[in-house]
Amino acid sequence: MARQNVFVRTIGGAARKFRAIQEVWILPWWGSGGWANVPLWTLDCVVLVVKLCSTCAVAAFHFIIPPVMKSMYGETVLITGAGRGLGRELALQLAGLGAAVVCWDRDEPRNQAVVHEIRSRDGEAYGYTVDVSSREQVELIAGSMRRFQTDVSMVICTAEEQTYAPFLQLKPEEALRVVEVNLLAHFWIIRAFLPHMIARRHGHLVAVNCCAGLLPRADAAPHCAAMYGLRGLMDSISEELRLDTWTKSIRTTSVYLGSVTPHQAPPHRFTGCYQEVSTEEAARIIIDGIRKNKRNISIPSFMRWFIQLSNILPYRIRIIFMDFFTFSHRGWFCFC
Repeated sequence: MARQNVFVRTIGGAARKFRAIQEVWILPWWGSGGWANVPLWTLDCVVLVVKLCSTCAVAAFHFIIPPVMKSMYGETVLITGAGRGLGRELALQLAGLGAAVVCWDRDEPRNQAVVHEIRSRDGEAYGYTVDVSSREQVELIAGSMRRFQTDVSMVICTAEEQTYAPFLQLKPEEALRVVEVNLLAHFWIIRAFLPHMIARRHGHLVAVNCCAGLLPRADAAPHCAAMYGLRGLMDSISEELRLDTWTKSIRTTSVYLGSVTPHQAPPHRFTGCYQEVSTEEAARIIIDGIRKNKRNISIPSFMRWFIQLSNILPYRIRIIFMDFFTFSHRGWFCFC
């Protein structure tokens, strides 16, 4: 890692010096266009080739020798929606790996039960009753946590709200609740903890999304809108962190769930072709991906690539295939 950082700094320093020379010497002599762009284009092409070759070499090396997974000892992990389902399993498994777990959930009895279970296994856990859709509550509890314990080094957002109904039959308060929990809550949580991660140059942001963030579904307009928005939010934050040399060590991970037992995936005719993933197995896959610093995790693994491949197809061809794969669908008699 140190050698890689030295190499990146050397290339970046050389590029900056070249651009300075270009502004001081080349542009005044050759002008701002024409031949003046040749040296810059040459440098950019050289940097492009070096980046492509080095990336392919690193990928081949990691394919032969998988990278060592990072340790969770000493990490303080905040998990939203920790009172049940996937959040609960993530809390239990991360505590078993030596992380201190902070459980957030609006259901206090369930949340405290998870905390007690972790402590009964000699783990370190803290519980807070929080409605993540409330910006005031998130900021208040985050400030209280910073005063009384170690700063959070990893945030895993699993809280989710689902409402399925035709668009014109949706109640406004139900649609608002879905967007607040599935999208806006991520804004408030990331804003509360990211500045301290940046100050320490260490952190990891994990957002649990679903297939509704990759493929639209009828009768789920608020859910799809929130999940598409969450996908854009995480991609945008990832780019901001990547382009700043001070924050490059802060990782982001987006998890796309397809068919996990407590989650209701869209019904299709090939559900029997693969086994439904349990929450325990899904949590293990997610934790392995986090420890490998993966940017995207898909459960099942083929789902995200299959959906992205389908998006390349023309719209009419894609919806014909979607109608074929999906049963109990109004699209059987729609040919446009």
